[in-house]
Amino acid sequence: MAKIPYVRQQEIIKILSENKVENITSLSKILGVSEMTIRRDLDKLEKGGDAIRIYGGAKIRTKNVYEPSIGERLMQNIREKKAIGMKAAEFIEDGDVVAFDASTTALEVANNIKNHKELTVITNNIALAIELSENKDITIILLGGMVRKSSLSLVGSWLPKMLKYINIDKFFISSSSLSFKEGLTDATIEEVEAKKAIIDRSAEIFIIADHTKINKVSAFHVCNYKIIDKIITDGLVEFTKEQKQCLKKFEEKNVGVIIAK
Repeated sequence: MAKIPYVRQQEIIKILSENKVENITSLSKILGVSEMTIRRDLDKLEKGGDAIRIYGGAKIRTKNVYEPSIGERLMQNIREKKAIGMKAAEFIEDGDVVAFDASTTALEVANNIKNHKELTVITNNIALAIELSENKDITIILLGGMVRKSSLSLVGSWLPKMLKYINIDKFFISSSSLSFKEGLTDATIEEVEAKKAIIDRSAEIFIIADHTKINKVSAFHVCNYKIIDKIITDGLVEFTKEQKQCLKKFEEKNVGVIIAK
């Protein structure tokens, strides 16, 4: 006998609570219903505030988890971000199709490319799009989705669909943490899904991460070292022994490490 929707939806909540994230296909198999039914259930749970839809699935909505606002993040490691922004801009040429994630470090890169010509910028970063909007020689494609107020970014299942027909030359991406073993990781699953979608359409990947993020690991995986072409970090503070070892391992795998000062 088929379960009534409410009972099935409570089971979905239980599964998401245990596994944090699940895809639609696995939920369909576990509960013995069609993927269309699971999508309707997830829509209902999202409207009720119990789950968050992500590309291809859903995650449990966690309560009362503190996340710094964009204003707070803008005030963190200012010198480091400015140095990284200036160095990263050196790799952007007129005519490039470049992408930026929703990081405040990406904003600093944008501050240094305002005079570029025939540039196409792809981003889910609302503040960055506004920052570059006055330059008539820069075409800006703002990827659509749900607004995350804490980061002023756009996320959700629409974002990968918009990227389907876009070929990106260079993607400048930051995150919460970077280690050799786990690669690039982040604390926010919605941002991870957006980053992964852009990575899939990009020819070259630049990690822009200040020294405080090196040799650290966060909850959600973005990509491993095989995907990364270059890491741009700052040298304003001496690296720890562990950080030096971490960056050396990347270099041994032919990942370029650029130190901005």
